[in-house]
Amino acid sequence: METNQKQFLYRLYLVASVLIVLGLGIGYKIFHIQYVEGDNYRQLAKNKTIQNFTITPERGNIFSDDGSLLAASSTSYDIYFDAVTVSNSNFLNYSRPLAKNLSFLFENDEEFYYNKLNSAKEKNKRYFLIQRNISVEELNKIKKMPLFKLGGVRGGLIIEKKNSRDYPLNKIAERTIGRERKISDNKFSGVGLEHAFGKELRGKNGIQLMQKISNGKWKPISSTNKIEPVSGSDIVTTINVGFQDITHHSLLEQLERYEADHGTAVVMETATGEIKAISNLGRTSEGKYYERLNYAVGEHFEPGSTFKLMSIIAALEDDKVDMNTVVDTENGVLSFYGAKVRDSKKGGYGKISLNEVFKLSSNTGIVKIINEAYKEDPKKFSNRLYNMGLNNKLGLSILGESSPKIPHPNDKDWSGLSLPWMVYGYGVLLSPLQILTFYNAVANNGEMVKPIFRKKNTLISNKIILNPSICSKSTLDNVKLMLENVVNEDGGTGSNIKSDIYKIAGKTGTGQVDYTTDNVQYISSFVGYFPADKPKYSCIVVIHKPNKSKGYYGSTVAAPVFKKIADKIYSLTPEKVELDNLRIEDFEKIKLTNSIKIDGSDFSIIKGKNFRNVLPVLENLGFEVIFKGNGSLVKNYRINKSLNKVEIELIWVY
Repeated sequence: METNQKQFLYRLYLVASVLIVLGLGIGYKIFHIQYVEGDNYRQLAKNKTIQNFTITPERGNIFSDDGSLLAASSTSYDIYFDAVTVSNSNFLNYSRPLAKNLSFLFENDEEFYYNKLNSAKEKNKRYFLIQRNISVEELNKIKKMPLFKLGGVRGGLIIEKKNSRDYPLNKIAERTIGRERKISDNKFSGVGLEHAFGKELRGKNGIQLMQKISNGKWKPISSTNKIEPVSGSDIVTTINVGFQDITHHSLLEQLERYEADHGTAVVMETATGEIKAISNLGRTSEGKYYERLNYAVGEHFEPGSTFKLMSIIAALEDDKVDMNTVVDTENGVLSFYGAKVRDSKKGGYGKISLNEVFKLSSNTGIVKIINEAYKEDPKKFSNRLYNMGLNNKLGLSILGESSPKIPHPNDKDWSGLSLPWMVYGYGVLLSPLQILTFYNAVANNGEMVKPIFRKKNTLISNKIILNPSICSKSTLDNVKLMLENVVNEDGGTGSNIKSDIYKIAGKTGTGQVDYTTDNVQYISSFVGYFPADKPKYSCIVVIHKPNKSKGYYGSTVAAPVFKKIADKIYSLTPEKVELDNLRIEDFEKIKLTNSIKIDGSDFSIIKGKNFRNVLPVLENLGFEVIFKGNGSLVKNYRINKSLNKVEIELIWVY
């Protein structure tokens, strides 16, 4: 018995000892966790429930040259209710007044909101939706409502800010305005102006401390450590909304008419290089057109006959030809190593002058002249083209510019066909904007300026000179005349777009693509400037793969688009008004319509003119000028003789 009792006590002591050891171990572990590793565990728990979130700043706006919006950031808010943080007494006192206020602001009635709020409170909802996509004005009203005015904790108000990007022109100039998206912390991808000037437009991120609540939702925490985001900077582009609208619809109409694959049209201000309009339209499988690629910048192609200008300038500069040069086109066919150069006119043009070679766009004529002049030293021809800058990229702000190709005898793929072929634009690769830049240099008295898309200073010219002089003045004078003759002389390939009001100078182009196959396609183009005597704008139109059964020549497909663009822009572009010693009688020298006589003077001339030019004239005559509207052109006017006032309505006319 005594032995059993001793065994029992032994076992009891043993169990007690084990329990004491375990207790001491657990106590130590608790102590270690609480006081030694406590900070780490507390931080870990905190990190899972409380985190810093990035606040995206409002992106800068993109404006046209007249201040119209091309891309704008808009801010909206989603409002939620956290029923858990609101005390029962506050909810009881303020839920009914809150529901009433919400019914005044939004379409649903008071009972709808009251029942919803009560349901959220009963179910302890932490992220109950009140309203989506409200404005900042509506948000400010909500912040002042009963209960919500108590704030995020006591009042249960949760605000989610959302930034979105709006494009007022919709699909017009979509590719040029562009897009940008974030692909990693410091990396962005995109196209157009949005990406080109993305660094300025993005702004600087802010930081907001957020607490994780139910259903994976995060709620903002009021914190003095919150860093507000810095909004992005606005930029002003060179794009003119009116010109853009004209260019887009003129190109679209012709693409649809000729069922073309794609096309582009660009308008550039001659003196500055400012791109005033740019349209790029490609055809879908359904036959619709939209801006899928920036063809003007990124697509290089064989320019065909538009390159004849470059060839003639080179030959004139090297004294290989002059304006008295005559060439025999023979039967309109030349052969080189079994390959043939043909004129569009069967049988050729016979003996013709250099001016006629260009005006008629004779392939055999230009090839014969240049080949005979440079066949012994083709490097000289290529080097001359290089010296004019044709082999260099333009260095555009918009990404994706294609590299030009001007064949050179040092190239591995140079052959006996290279020289005669490049003379009229084959084997050469240039983008539409690169071609336009060269033609613009001719219009700009030889000064080649870089195409620019942004106005950094609205008062000072931002032009960048790429080449101060592409050739001599005498050569310029000659080729300017030839470019005018293409349009204004009978027989010129561009004579179908001759204007009786102003002069156009330019060159047609009809290039072949897929010419190594049985299904040859064409590229129709026209490039030039207007008015020819005082160039204000240059323009290029390129249309790829029109339906051959409907037409494919540059004169019939591309040139009419140029004419339509030029006509409308010319009608909207006010002539320069010389203010010095201007007399009211000077108005009578201009053809007038819809006349209004005031003391024998006619004021109708101010219609369609730039308001900046009209204002000083009227004020010098003693009139008080009152104006309304957002545009820069005078749409209409009304004269109050008794009060000596002129009321003017301003608009943009498209």
